Amino acid sequence: MTLEHYTALYLNQARHGDNKAREDLLAFAKPFIQNVCVKYCSRSLEWGRDDELSVGFMAFNEAIDRFEEEKKIPFLGFARLVIKSRLYDYFRKESRHRHQPLEYQVTENVSVHNETAQAWEIYMREAEMQERQEEVLEFQRELSKYGISVNELVDASPKHRDSRESLISVANILVEKDLLIEHLLRTGRLPVKELALVSGLHRKTIEKARRYIIAMALLLHHRDRFIYLYSYLKLTGWSEERREATNE
Repeated sequence: MTLEHYTALYLNQARHGDNKAREDLLAFAKPFIQNVCVKYCSRSLEWGRDDELSVGFMAFNEAIDRFEEEKKIPFLGFARLVIKSRLYDYFRKESRHRHQPLEYQVTENVSVHNETAQAWEIYMREAEMQERQEEVLEFQRELSKYGISVNELVDASPKHRDSRESLISVANILVEKDLLIEHLLRTGRLPVKELALVSGLHRKTIEKARRYIIAMALLLHHRDRFIYLYSYLKLTGWSEERREATNE
């Protein structure tokens, strides 16, 4: 089960006072929390050794309580923003504390907290926009490893919903079969013959849609990394949403 599926099952329970659901969700989210913290800190981190992971863990717990579904931000995207915000606060305080007397530190901590509370909504909107843009650029870099450009992907995207759903199903099969996804990630090549056998689609159909299937497989496999793009995929299908993101 992916973290996204786990969140869908237990987030509301955790938000409504189910402590067991909250503990289970936090435990299942630890790899996600670690990945966000490692990327933000640009170094390896270990649970029980590095305070940054404790900051990230508490931030994820905070995100459970502060999440507002009506704002249309995927929960994991929101949690990632909260983690980064709390890590930023942590490093800012750590830097300031090295050079200031204790009584000044206490005063500054109170003002920083108040400032964060007043500017929270503005910060979250701006940070979300930046993260969406960064995800698009990062996904473009990922695609380039497989010889796929954004323009090629848009051109290769099926125009009809049924066709998109059929090819996304093939990509999902690819991701769920460990040997097949490992082959794609290791060689950069789509295992066309094997996919034709397990999906029932004709080999020529899969070959023709190679770029699209690879892109969708990467998006599904790295869904915790490309949170907003994966959310787009679930809502409307890649073709239309990708055109909108490109034209922003």
